[in-house]
Amino acid sequence: MRADGLLAMLDRWGRYALPGTTLLFFVLLTLAPLRAPYLSGALPLLPALVVFQFSLATPERLPGPLLLVMGILLDLLLGGPGAPVGVSALGFVLIRAAVVNNRRYLVGVPFLFQWFGFCLLALGFVVLVWFFTAFWTWTAIDPLPALMQYAVVIVIYPLLAPLLARVRARDPLNVPDASRGTARPGETTS
Repeated sequence: MRADGLLAMLDRWGRYALPGTTLLFFVLLTLAPLRAPYLSGALPLLPALVVFQFSLATPERLPGPLLLVMGILLDLLLGGPGAPVGVSALGFVLIRAAVVNNRRYLVGVPFLFQWFGFCLLALGFVVLVWFFTAFWTWTAIDPLPALMQYAVVIVIYPLLAPLLARVRARDPLNVPDASRGTARPGETTS
């Protein structure tokens, strides 16, 4: 009986720690010296993909303070002298808030709709980081590398999203919310 209690407790701790640990892994992965020409440039957007995926299923396990710490860590690891610290944290919090506020449109829908939602949020994240970096450094920054990051992460999304969906906790992701209606399969409204 004690073993069941210990295993249940470890399982509960693991479920709570999984989103933060996965996000930390992808933040640290941004420093990996990959030899792929465009993939290494897109790595800073992979943590945003993790935030999007885990916000779909378990937004309560990605609290704001965790997102702030991970975003600041990402900015400190990637930023050079004069780079704004905290802009990734702001982007992570805004992505989570947008997903939580629009969960009824993103949960229980076909994959293409979720991909489109991620495309919109990732574009907003790229524009936010590019704008604040240009404003903070007070220089004209070429937007082409940011757009290349965006294009590569959009192409990578269909590969990583199903893996992250399998990793995250088994919450009722495909069960529609009560706010989506009470129609049963096969029923039509008049």
